[in-house]
Amino acid sequence: MKNQKENILQTATKLFYEQGYTATYLDQIADICKITKPLITYYFKSKSNLAREVTEKFLIEHKNNVALKLYLEYFRERETDLQVSTAVEIRLYDRLHLCDPNVMRFVKEHADEKHDDTFSRSAVHLYKIHDRHYGLKLKRCPDEISMIARSAMASSLAVKLAYANGEFNCSLEECLDYLTSLHFVLMHIEENRIDEIIAESKHILQLIPFEIKPYFRVV
Repeated sequence: MKNQKENILQTATKLFYEQGYTATYLDQIADICKITKPLITYYFKSKSNLAREVTEKFLIEHKNNVALKLYLEYFRERETDLQVSTAVEIRLYDRLHLCDPNVMRFVKEHADEKHDDTFSRSAVHLYKIHDRHYGLKLKRCPDEISMIARSAMASSLAVKLAYANGEFNCSLEECLDYLTSLHFVLMHIEENRIDEIIAESKHILQLIPFEIKPYFRVV
């Protein structure tokens, strides 16, 4: 059963990347996997939710891969900085969207159909980790961290779509600076500290090579 579900995810990932979200159909995925369409809806409920699962899987793999590479090639000899590590992850994630038109097409088409399903369920967990680690200056509204996570993801998506549509005059690096800093602004981090985080994260990416690969991969 696990292999069957994983096979659906792998096939959907391939088709979503190659064809986009709109042009990919559950019937097509079922034919390739040699299963029935109701089996896909049994596991994933809908095409939109399947797309969300593809995104969630990539996010987990992306975070783990980047964290491991940073530990092995940068933080092994020094104290790990969660803020800087997070900034590197965010910058690479956003660079993937802005530099791979297939990824941007998938994200845009999915958002156009069902915007709510583009929000990662794991995003709130990221901000909770930062709150536990740094004691963020929050007002302690019960849902404030969830609000921050939603605000960050919605704002980030809007900026990336606008950049892809040519609505800005800024460079790619300037756009990535803004997108990365946005998360820390929402967490109420001091401006000087945000500048330090951005500078060190960019320095790390000059030292450690990461490559954007097809099928939602950063290696």
